Amino acid sequence: MFDLFYLLALLVTAPFWLLALVFSSRWRRHLGERLGGAPRRPGEKPCLWVHGASVGEVLLAKGFVAAWRKAHPDWDVVISAFTPTGHEVARKTFPDLAVFQWPLDLSPFVNRALRLVRPTTVVLIELEVWPNFVRACRRRGVPVVVINGRISARSARRYAMLPVRGAFRSVTRFLAQSDEYAERAKQAGFVADRVSVTGNMKLDGLPEAPPAEAKAALAARLGIAADARILVGGSTHDPEEKFLLHAFEELRAAMPDLRLVLVPRHPERGADVAKAAAEAGFEAIRKTEIDGGKAPPTDAVVVVDTVGDLRTLWGLATVAYVGGSLTPRGGQNIMEPAAMGKPVVFGPNMENFREAEALLRSVDGCTQVPDDRALLPALRRLFDEPAAAAAAGDRARQALLGKAGATARNIAALEETLRSPSR
Repeated sequence: MFDLFYLLALLVTAPFWLLALVFSSRWRRHLGERLGGAPRRPGEKPCLWVHGASVGEVLLAKGFVAAWRKAHPDWDVVISAFTPTGHEVARKTFPDLAVFQWPLDLSPFVNRALRLVRPTTVVLIELEVWPNFVRACRRRGVPVVVINGRISARSARRYAMLPVRGAFRSVTRFLAQSDEYAERAKQAGFVADRVSVTGNMKLDGLPEAPPAEAKAALAARLGIAADARILVGGSTHDPEEKFLLHAFEELRAAMPDLRLVLVPRHPERGADVAKAAAEAGFEAIRKTEIDGGKAPPTDAVVVVDTVGDLRTLWGLATVAYVGGSLTPRGGQNIMEPAAMGKPVVFGPNMENFREAEALLRSVDGCTQVPDDRALLPALRRLFDEPAAAAAAGDRARQALLGKAGATARNIAALEETLRSPSR
């Protein structure tokens, strides 16, 4: 049934995909792997297949994979990603492991990939349950476990209208981040006694603020003075960069040393973001230009159009704005800058990070604004009151440290699943 649905959808959208294949190398790249041509795994060791949809999930897998390999050095581990940027980050993050694109969810491609990889078990980060894949795993007796599971309210409504309950019932375990996500998983069709709460792995292995020497070196590379105050806008979506540029213009009138670093969620938007900065009256430089040898001006807006740099850049921030929250995107990861003790600002749309939002709010460790008009006064207050801002950042950091341990619980749950004769 799903093959027929996919083929009909492919026929309808065929003009788009043909144009994408002709004009966009990102869709041609690794096409063979998308058609099921995963690397053939040699030997007969047991194998853990870990899949993350995109950059965030791939980075989240790092700590889990490291813990599994330490506990099970006799296992092979392979990594897959769905998006091209996720694949790129996975290759950088796991240089000694087989990394490949997730196969398209048509039965011939799924079965080919499973024959080549021969996994003992499959771990899906957060969700990514594709019907043909999980059913093919069930037929082979390969357990499929969702870890760090989450289902947004929007997704739950969408699943209610789609014939996916059978696929969800094929999932061996759903290890949820929170009680809220666990309840949604049951409502969506995951078998109730296979759903449990193990916590949020994003609270494990959160980054620490880099040492002063490393911060100074990075700032110098970006053309920023070591003692400058820096507003970092990370994981931003249109039009959040415009909101930040407007606020920056007002703030810099009182703080001439203030610098702005914009890190759009999708790096391919870098040129558009730099153009928006120029139209707002600022000189702008993209990080790809700096990496290519161009000297950064000393007062330019820096637009980071590279992958995997945001964690490091949070360390530079005097104040951190986390994007996807003043647009209906559901928010981005507020925990990384908060774990470094940075004063964090975000908007009202935090559906994807409700648990972290609630935790930071409970300790008065963040600044949440209701709309873009409230952004400027909130930022001004944090820059004007550095002691209060630092105290809020420290409260957030301590709260996050107290919630760690989900990775170990997920490892234990996966080991229990593999021992179970009824898996």
